Amino acid sequence: MTENSSSDDAVRAATEVMSSMDIAMLTTVDAGSSTGRLTSRPLSTQVHEDDGDVLFLVRRDSGVVTDIRANLQVNVAYSSMKAWVSLAGTAEVIDDRDTVARLWSSGADRFMEGGPEDPDNVVLKVHGDSVTYWGGDSLVGTAVETAKMVAGKDEDGDRGPTQVDLP
Repeated sequence: MTENSSSDDAVRAATEVMSSMDIAMLTTVDAGSSTGRLTSRPLSTQVHEDDGDVLFLVRRDSGVVTDIRANLQVNVAYSSMKAWVSLAGTAEVIDDRDTVARLWSSGADRFMEGGPEDPDNVVLKVHGDSVTYWGGDSLVGTAVETAKMVAGKDEDGDRGPTQVDLP
């Protein structure tokens, strides 16, 4: 059974689970596909905002930016030993040198060329509409909840995933 909420506490809990993870799989609709094929790419999250939005650094000429310019709908998935998260929303490309510089890190230096001054480095902001997450408390608790949910054995009232509508 999915638990639904939009309370401030639920939004806070969902963003806490997300902010415990760095690497995300960002899924876009492939702009080069006539069939609506989905494409996923790993990205390192630069910022998890309190309202569920997330920010990434990307290259302006990348496939992800091409896809988003054609279709703003995206999904961001996170996974750890303790939790799984699926963030649905829309994305926008932000071309602001100050924001790129603020988000730049030594990790960005390893994966992106030119530094924060390079005009080809831009910010990708995902505006979350909703987030669904499982777990977040402990590895064992998450494994037990997931196994029960998959097996359809939820007789003792354990909850399944939590769905949160974001502001």
